[in-house]
Amino acid sequence: MSHPLDNPVWSSLVSHHQGFALGEGRVRRYREDVAPFAAMQDASPEAEAQLLELIPVGGKAAMVGVLPTLGSNWRVDDEFMGVQMVWLGSSPKISEGTEIQKLNSADVPAMLDLTALVYPAYFRTGTAELGDYLAIRQDRALCAMAGIRMSMPGFQEISAVCVHPYFQGKGYAGRLMRCLVQQILASGNIPFLHTESENVGARGMYQHLGFSERGLVPVRVMTRI
Repeated sequence: MSHPLDNPVWSSLVSHHQGFALGEGRVRRYREDVAPFAAMQDASPEAEAQLLELIPVGGKAAMVGVLPTLGSNWRVDDEFMGVQMVWLGSSPKISEGTEIQKLNSADVPAMLDLTALVYPAYFRTGTAELGDYLAIRQDRALCAMAGIRMSMPGFQEISAVCVHPYFQGKGYAGRLMRCLVQQILASGNIPFLHTESENVGARGMYQHLGFSERGLVPVRVMTRI
C-alpha cells in the first residue's frame, strides 16, 4: 500500500479537501480559483482517460507524484523534480519577536501581490480557504507570509512561504514556519512541504529549521490541447 504523501494531491482531494474537489472515479482537481493541482489515483489507462475528460481544452493541470503518459493531448509547460520534506522532531520553540498575525479574506489582495513575486501560478483568490495563513506586517504592509495548503489524515502541508525582498534576512520565514509547525503538531498531524530540488538555498533553510528530506517527487505543469 502506498504512502499518502506519494500522491499528495490525490490524498488531499479525497479526504480533507473533498469540498474543494472536482471530478470523480480515478481523478480529481481543485477548483480553478483555489489551486492549479489535479491528480490521478494511479497511472492506469482508465485514470488517464478520465483526466482528459476532467481538464477542458486549454485548461492547465499541475500534477505531483503520479503523472500521466505524455501524448498529443498535452503540452508540457514546466517539469522538474521536487523535494518532499517532513518534520520528524518535537514541537519547536518560538522566540520573542515581531508579532505574528492570522490573515483573513480581507487580506487576499495583499497576499496575491506578495505571492506573485514567488508563486504567481500557485496562489489564487481561493487558496487561503484551504487552511490558516500567517503573516508578519510592518506599518500595515505585508512583509512575509506562510500557510497550510494540502491536508489529509495525519499530514498538513506548509506552503506559500514568501518574504518581500525588502524584508529578507530578518528571520521572518523561519519564525512563521515554526509557528505553523507548532500548530500542525498540536492538531495531531505531521508538517510536510515541497520545494524544487535545484533550490539549494530553500532546502538548506528547511533542513536548518528541522525538516528532513523524504524523497524526490516529479512535478509537471501541463496544458490540455
